[in-house]
Parts: sequence; structure tokens; C-alpha cells
Amino acid sequence: MNFKLNISYDGTDFSGWQIQPNVRTVQNDLQNALQEIFRNKGIKLLGSGRTDSGVHAVCQVANFSVDTTMSPIQIKNAINSNIKNDIYINNCKIVDDNFNSRFSAIEREYIYKISKQFNPLFRKYYWYVSYNLDLKKLDRCAEIISGEHNFELFCKSLSKKEDNHCTIKASKWTFEKDIFFYKISANRFLHHMVRMLVGTMIEVAKDNISIDQFKKMINVEIMKAKIINSPPHGLYLNKVIY
Repeated sequence: MNFKLNISYDGTDFSGWQIQPNVRTVQNDLQNALQEIFRNKGIKLLGSGRTDSGVHAVCQVANFSVDTTMSPIQIKNAINSNIKNDIYINNCKIVDDNFNSRFSAIEREYIYKISKQFNPLFRKYYWYVSYNLDLKKLDRCAEIISGEHNFELFCKSLSKKEDNHCTIKASKWTFEKDIFFYKISANRFLHHMVRMLVGTMIEVAKDNISIDQFKKMINVEIMKAKIINSPPHGLYLNKVIY
């Protein structure tokens, strides 16, 4: 049977989602737990996508296949009993055999959190930005990002694809006193894309980059651009839509 997991995790102590040698990752912790529970070293856990070191997830999705008489709730409880408390399985359910957490996804949503007031309780979960920011410029940047664009400039150089176009379904800032939230959803994202968009939008709001320059970056009308990568700990994978 094919099981779908809805997962939350605090990315602080992880070197990202994907299994890598000699470091702790979310995928590796969960896959080891599954192999232990079912006494089956052949179980492979497939995730909806990678998150970088330090990035959090409200809702990551993964799936795995196994022959078992255990119910989904029993599997959920067994996994949660065999992992540390910075990961939690919110839900487990049986899905069609052809369901693939990565390739069946049609849209993903991220949230980035910024705090204008330093708070030691926020230091691992918000980007602290002390500068004066023009909020109208942040709104304008969010509008520019919406739609289909070539995000070649907003991608880690080693991860660029032949086609770097993404369709942005939603792009919006929300301001609540000293807390800012940026929500973005798209059919796909490039490596570091959200963090680079947020970091560069903040530079626009600081008056270090003009709105016109930002628009040209989005449309790849200039190739030498000052792209700023915001820190990972403010970023959350919020939703995966199928």
C-alpha cells in the first residue's frame, strides 16, 4: 500500500530535507524510523521537494510503500514514537498506488516571516530586519512577481535548469505592527528562489534597488544583478496542493 504523510518540522537542527552523508536530515530521520518500524531496509521515503538547511515546514508531504496490516493511525503513532520531537507526523493516509508526493503536486506555498523588533524567542524562526522599509515598495514588488516569469536570476547558479520559468499563483505581503509575512505560491520553485526574492525585495524597500531595476531582474533584462539571499530560518513550506 502507498501511504501519504503530512509532516511538520523545525528545520533548525537539520541540514535540510534530503538525505546527505554524515549530516542529520529530515528525510533520513523519517526513513530510518520507517525501516525500523517495519523491519524493512528497502523502504524509501519520497518527499514533495527539498527544503534547505534551517528551513521549516508547516506541511511537508511524503509517501512510501509497504505491505502491512497496520492502520494509518497506528503508523502515524509509531513514527512519532520513533523520532525526535522536532519532527511530527500530523496525518497518515492510504493513497492510490500512482500517487507521488513530488510529481503529483500541482502547487506549493511558502511563507517567509520577518520581525522588525528583535525578540530572542524569534531568532530561529524570523529574520530580524532593523532597517526602515518602504512597505508600499514591498507591495509593488509582490505585484511584479505575480504571473509567469523567467526566474533565472533568482536561483542558485549550480541548480539552474534549461527552463527557469515559474508561474506565480499568489504573491502578497501582510504587515502586522512589527511582524511581516510574505506568502507565495507557484507551480514550481527554483533552488533558493523564495529566499532570493525576499532578500532582494527588502533591498528595494531599503532604497538600495529601484522598482524599475527589480522589474528588469524579474524579466531577466539585466544579467548582472545584486541578488540578496535572505536567511533560511525565516522560511516555511506551508502547503502542498495536489
